[in-house]
Amino acid sequence: MSQVNNPVAIDNDGSAVLERNVEPSKQLAHTVAEAVELYDVDRTAAHIAEGGYSRVALQFPDELLADSTLVSAALQERTEARVFILADTSYGSCCVDEVAAEHYAADAVVHYGRTCLSLTTRLPVVYVFGRDAVDVADLCAQCESELQGSRVLLVSDVQYAHALEDIGKALRGICKEVAVSRIAVQDCAYVPGAEDAAEPGRLWELEHPIGEYTMLYVGEESLTLTNLLVTQRCQSAFSYAPQTRTLRAESARVNRHLSRRYHMVQRARDANVVGIVVGTLAAVRYQSVVDALKQLIRRAGKKFYVFVVGKLNVAKLANFPEIEAYVLVACPENSLVDSKDFYQPVVTPYELLLALSRSHEWTGDYITDFHAFLNELDQRTDDDVGDEEDVPHFSLVTGTLRQARRYNDPRASSSRDVTVQSGSTEIAQYMGSAGAEHLLARAFRGLGHDDQEGEDSEPMLAVDGLSGIASKYTHETK
Repeated sequence: MSQVNNPVAIDNDGSAVLERNVEPSKQLAHTVAEAVELYDVDRTAAHIAEGGYSRVALQFPDELLADSTLVSAALQERTEARVFILADTSYGSCCVDEVAAEHYAADAVVHYGRTCLSLTTRLPVVYVFGRDAVDVADLCAQCESELQGSRVLLVSDVQYAHALEDIGKALRGICKEVAVSRIAVQDCAYVPGAEDAAEPGRLWELEHPIGEYTMLYVGEESLTLTNLLVTQRCQSAFSYAPQTRTLRAESARVNRHLSRRYHMVQRARDANVVGIVVGTLAAVRYQSVVDALKQLIRRAGKKFYVFVVGKLNVAKLANFPEIEAYVLVACPENSLVDSKDFYQPVVTPYELLLALSRSHEWTGDYITDFHAFLNELDQRTDDDVGDEEDVPHFSLVTGTLRQARRYNDPRASSSRDVTVQSGSTEIAQYMGSAGAEHLLARAFRGLGHDDQEGEDSEPMLAVDGLSGIASKYTHETK
């Protein structure tokens, strides 16, 4: 991604924007021959020819865009398909951007770099992970003292998947047992709806319960590592970073992460107004999850709003101060947002289910997959969701009893309904409007709203305002 340095002050004349230095992404391949080797161009061309695709979208993450033109030229020489490059994806670059590809009538997508391996719904996908180097001897030397005689589950980030078999063979001389994971679509294309089609995801076979294994992750610190740590309950975990050649224990990091997530669950339980943020349009069953969350929040007597904001950031969500908690519907990796920089907590659908559940206690199990979440939700009854009517609950965040505001309960008192009046004439009544309540609670609600009740005020005539720009109006030049 291009990095912007030296932020611009708001009172300058704009010249800093034109003079700013922008660092381009690092180019890994300098010739077509290098691009063919690094990006599996021959294998990709074979998949395109086998599928008979005529319009192919090449999706690159920001850090690989510098090589995109070389790869595109190499594929154009080897296939009869028309290829074009996708950049600046609508959501996370780890997800296949089917929406952008369909804007150009693509009939297939080639996805490069890191991926969350989420299922797509419409377009065939060819995955190109890359083949980053791993020093197997150094990895085994560092693992010898930590993993001696252990049962090990070996997983990796996608760019190191090619080396897992070699690493597994080397570790079998040290460990009691080594289960090597594999990625189903590493050497084949994924075609939605095809019979016997390999589905994206990590697969492994274990002879014993997963709680008896130590996870060894090969790759740099990433959202993939975080997702694996919280969803797979191994007895311990280590990560090996090939770029820095360092081995690190991850158990303490998992405990800290889960503690932060549990705190956000408690904050979500205290929230009366929840924002549902749609963070993907490609993952299978995302719409079913959104609909299920609406029903869940409605049964709990809370108010919800649905937002589609593209890539998530603090500034976008800060525009809605009446929202007390957000639930993010995204791929398994992008849904685990570290919301310490956000003004309100951002939780996953499973965390919201825990927050609104009356009797279910968190055992440490974690669900980020849409299918597993919907199955878990089907097992809950209506009586298990929300607080009992007119019974306050004890907030672990504030340490006080809280009375929930029930927005969708027809039996709830209408005394909290917001009425907006002008003089003695009722203009409108907002039945259970969280936005209107927040507006009326503000000290300043806009021009004309601060007049005392019953006081007649003459309407003001329109007058000429200031002209120029904010840093120097025309009347200030004299």
